[in-house]
Amino acid sequence: MSYKQKLDERKADISVFYKKVGNLELPLCVYLPENFDETKQYPAVLCVHGGSWGAIKETPKNWDGSWMAGNAKYYAEKGFVGIVFTYRDIKYEETTNVGDILADVGDAVSYIKQNMAFVEDERIILMGDSAGGHIVLSLALSLPDGKPLAIRPMAIVAYNPVTDTTAPMWSFCAAPGEHERFSPMHNCKKIAPKILVMHGTNDSVVPIADSREFVRKMKGCGNDIELIEIEGAEHAFILFGYREKEENIIKALKLANKYLGL
Repeated sequence: MSYKQKLDERKADISVFYKKVGNLELPLCVYLPENFDETKQYPAVLCVHGGSWGAIKETPKNWDGSWMAGNAKYYAEKGFVGIVFTYRDIKYEETTNVGDILADVGDAVSYIKQNMAFVEDERIILMGDSAGGHIVLSLALSLPDGKPLAIRPMAIVAYNPVTDTTAPMWSFCAAPGEHERFSPMHNCKKIAPKILVMHGTNDSVVPIADSREFVRKMKGCGNDIELIEIEGAEHAFILFGYREKEENIIKALKLANKYLGL
């Protein structure tokens, strides 16, 4: 049995809807560590999927956690609470721009804070892939309206993130003239969490040059931030069951864990 097959067999310990937008209910899944004790608190990894901000347009009956479910399950095996959730699709009828998606994810974090006492606030990692990387970086930078997160994450991990929403390929994420508001590249500043950016050198979707420039600018603002380049890796190299070999995914996760001191 492959590691992915082992992960696939695991079902969520908690499945809820954390928010309703119009007629759309947004799901959230929790994977608990072995020998979980509800009287204790645990560190948590909150996983935010990508896909060009494409998500759901109607309430799912049995949401399976989407692309980052495997990552949430992996961290549950490591003693963390692994959490994954989704948001309204960028083309959903009640979505005006990517700011609505940022609001959804911010509300998911608030739901966790208010309803999951077993999650230790001071030991939360926000982790996102691709557009999910954009989301976690944007929330850490309080984009676009400066609203603070309900928790103060100890670290941000962004895999091959979209950092420059002014690029023509992301024109659909906001109205003309609004793209800089949602662009981490254009809103760099000093923030508290430790930040790790990981990017494949063969990424054909999001240029690695964007991550190099973003990290350079964030370092210039005094941030604790590093870029790890994964030689030969394509886009979304961190996702189980996508295009990368399992051993390479585990290797990349171990690199992130080492940097984070996990």
